[in-house]
Amino acid sequence: MTAVSNKQFKPYFNEIYKKADRVTEITIGGYYLFGIFLAFFYDTWLVGLGVGSLSLVLYFGVKVLLKKTYAHHYIGSLVLGIFMAQFIYQMHGLFEMHYTAFIAIIVLMAYQNYKVFLPAALLIGIHHGIFAYIQYLGFVNNNEAYQSIYFTQLDYMDLQTFLFHAGLVAVAVVIASVYSINSRARSKLLFEKLVESEEKDKTTKTNILFAKEIANNNYDKKFDLNEDDPLSSALMDMRDSLKKSSIREDQERFTNKGLAELSNIIRDNGNNLKDLTYEVIEFLVKYMKLNQGGFFIVKEEGDDIFLELEGCYAYDRRKKINKRIQPGEGLVGQSYQEKDSIYLTEVPENYINIKSGLGDANPKSIVITPVKRDDIIEGVIELASFRVLMEFEREFLEKAGESIAMALNTAKVNQKTTELYEQSQQQTEEMRAQEEEMRQNMEELSATQEEMQRTQNDYEKMLADSQKENEELKKQLAEKT
Repeated sequence: MTAVSNKQFKPYFNEIYKKADRVTEITIGGYYLFGIFLAFFYDTWLVGLGVGSLSLVLYFGVKVLLKKTYAHHYIGSLVLGIFMAQFIYQMHGLFEMHYTAFIAIIVLMAYQNYKVFLPAALLIGIHHGIFAYIQYLGFVNNNEAYQSIYFTQLDYMDLQTFLFHAGLVAVAVVIASVYSINSRARSKLLFEKLVESEEKDKTTKTNILFAKEIANNNYDKKFDLNEDDPLSSALMDMRDSLKKSSIREDQERFTNKGLAELSNIIRDNGNNLKDLTYEVIEFLVKYMKLNQGGFFIVKEEGDDIFLELEGCYAYDRRKKINKRIQPGEGLVGQSYQEKDSIYLTEVPENYINIKSGLGDANPKSIVITPVKRDDIIEGVIELASFRVLMEFEREFLEKAGESIAMALNTAKVNQKTTELYEQSQQQTEEMRAQEEEMRQNMEELSATQEEMQRTQNDYEKMLADSQKENEELKKQLAEKT
């Protein structure tokens, strides 16, 4: 059975009280007219009109002045008792007029409230006791004034008759009170059954609407469900289970979609380290609806290892910032050194040095994730947001870091290979240039050697010709001698 509070019960009984008021007011009005009717018998107009009118004013005056209370119930009980006393007096103690008290008790049962009998019962008891005793004194002392109160048409009412009379009234009041209590209990039980029936109907309708919302994958709409109802409880459990499943599916979809899009970016930019870092950090900031991020790459110069900011994206724009961080320096250096992510929800003031045109509000959270493969750190990603990141978002970053690390390593290898290839090409070109220069030099040397040979041959020929001329000259000189 549904428990009904007094606050719920009050409007229902107010309707019962209204009906009881109508019965009481009809009775009071009838008593008033009956009093005027009785005035014809013993010429008691003053009492019939005066006391009756005052009784009407008393009842309706209290009802109007104290309309937010139930005071008129008790005044109505008192007024019905007064009318009884009025009728007895008007009919000069006619015994049958005492029975109007029982009519009043029957009428008051309509209130289903045993307390409402008290004013009438007290008035009847006090009135009978006082008036019976006064009339008795009038008979004993032969006092006509006392005898004229007209409590009874007998000389007086003896004690035994009085006790029987009062006892019958008391029994009638007790019976009426018990009946009122039972009636009130039955009314309350009926109301509780009515409320329970309405609640069941309401629960059924609510369950149907709730089930429709669940079928439409709307798990957040609020319903006033009855937790004590088995079906409602089962629907709530189902809703909670489906909501958890939906949230888990959304999170998995977020992760899978993000990793797939990241793979496309890596595939399209895997050969260019600078383009890769910019595209990756821009994608992460936009996809996760963050505010800004930086991508630090691990670099070496001789024995020096450091982290250099290669890609930076903030407030829908790429940024070019020159920044180097040593291992262990700041949060980025700490994340690199510890090979673990760092997540802050209490960001130090002035931690972020990239501002937007809208202001320089401090972010709500910072996440720093090392990009690593097989425990080898290839870089560190730092992201800032004006909201607190969910756990599944941080897990997505961890998984993304593994893919990025492999791509970063590949990009580094490709870049190194490209650099070596370009260096080899340059060296080959230089060697080809040197070979060409040597060939030209050899050709020039060969030409020089040929020229020298020709010169030498010409010289030898000239020398031979000169010797021949000398010999002919000597021979001519000899002939002349």
